[in-house]
Amino acid sequence: MSETSENETGRAKASAANGADESAGGKASRNGRLAIFGGKKAVQKKAKEKWRKVTLREIGTVLYSGLRDVNTVSDGGGPLRQFEKKFAEMCGTKYAIVMNSGTATLHSAYFATGCGPGDEVIVPAYTFFASSTPILQVGATPVFCDVDEKTLIADPAHVERLITPRTRAICVVHVWGNPGKMDAFLDIARRHRVALIEDASHAPGASYAGRPVGSWGDIGCFSLQGAKAVSGGECGVAVTDDPDLYDRMLALGHNGRTGRGQVNGTFEGLDNVSFGLKYRPHVYGVILALGGLDRLGELNELRRRNYRILEEELRGCPGIQPVGTYEEAERGGFLNFILNFDPKQCGDWSREAFVQAAKAEGVPLSVDRYTQFGNRWALLPDSPMFTTMETKGLGGPMGIALDNYRKNPAPELPNTRKLVTRLVSLPAFAKVPPEYVRDCARALRKVAEAAPGVRDFRDI
Repeated sequence: MSETSENETGRAKASAANGADESAGGKASRNGRLAIFGGKKAVQKKAKEKWRKVTLREIGTVLYSGLRDVNTVSDGGGPLRQFEKKFAEMCGTKYAIVMNSGTATLHSAYFATGCGPGDEVIVPAYTFFASSTPILQVGATPVFCDVDEKTLIADPAHVERLITPRTRAICVVHVWGNPGKMDAFLDIARRHRVALIEDASHAPGASYAGRPVGSWGDIGCFSLQGAKAVSGGECGVAVTDDPDLYDRMLALGHNGRTGRGQVNGTFEGLDNVSFGLKYRPHVYGVILALGGLDRLGELNELRRRNYRILEEELRGCPGIQPVGTYEEAERGGFLNFILNFDPKQCGDWSREAFVQAAKAEGVPLSVDRYTQFGNRWALLPDSPMFTTMETKGLGGPMGIALDNYRKNPAPELPNTRKLVTRLVSLPAFAKVPPEYVRDCARALRKVAEAAPGVRDFRDI
């Protein structure tokens, strides 16, 4: 635990102790006295997550490869070809390239669509940093856009206002498995003749208007990192319908495949090498990801069921609500269940105080991590990397790209900045008893209903 977290926990406990003698009427809801003040915990039994990312089937296949003394595949064959075929079929695209990380797929996408020095790429201000840092690697400048506070997805209207003659691409992030308004983004990209990239790292199996995410843009990028719904430990996969973009991504980091693997023969002179990067995944990781892909439908159904339980149990509770989804969208992947906490409806509590009270009730709640990067707990556009870090002496185009960014600081981001005090997070429950999810939701309602009568948590 960080020093900051320890201090906050200490303040919350001290505040609870100071208020322990106040009348029960100030700390009770229809569900009873808060556990942090001595009441009965709302969640009496813990539930262990029984969904496994690695099963005996994948372990056996890895063991078989090891016994055959196979520990790498350089030509894209075997499990790599099998995974790419299955993943492209799931997304409804012609091509897929499996890589060693989701970050590698985004770098490949920015490279393939021609983003470079002097160009701008619009990306949401609320996302993981790897949506934006590969933009720096190609020398382009990230331009952070605001998000829809109800869904946490990039706001199409704000994106369009940010487009300039320097805009080369738009990156839409389906954060926490929640699809963006892809028909609107596709229209914007086509009218302004810029590339459309989907960061679907959290969202395998999600769809918008019945069409899989990843297939709307020029390139769709997915993470297969350890915690993701389809996991290869450290892997990623990019999908596209464009043979030229496929060849460009292949040429960036897949030596051993660029000779016979190109679709259009875009780079005849490469002679089976690449442009210097090595984004080939480990074959054992791809074997693990194959198993996860086969079970993705089951995982998504379990997580959708549990998210619906949260929605049902918290309906009409103004203090805490699951983040919304567009009517045409179906979530997939999830990664975490994110909820919107409203301090005004909870006695002006801070979200840290709310988290402490929820934990006392037995709920595995935490503060959202995309609103608190680094030790300063900053939003991504405010992090030292983009604002104050010294870039002199750095090789490559990154220093110049950051200098260009600092000359044009992030625009006003009113919706995104509201999130800093509001978002909290639950694990993406899968194979847990439905009643446990109900108990967690009821505990959150209990805290939210009691909060307006509890003044001593207001300054936490």
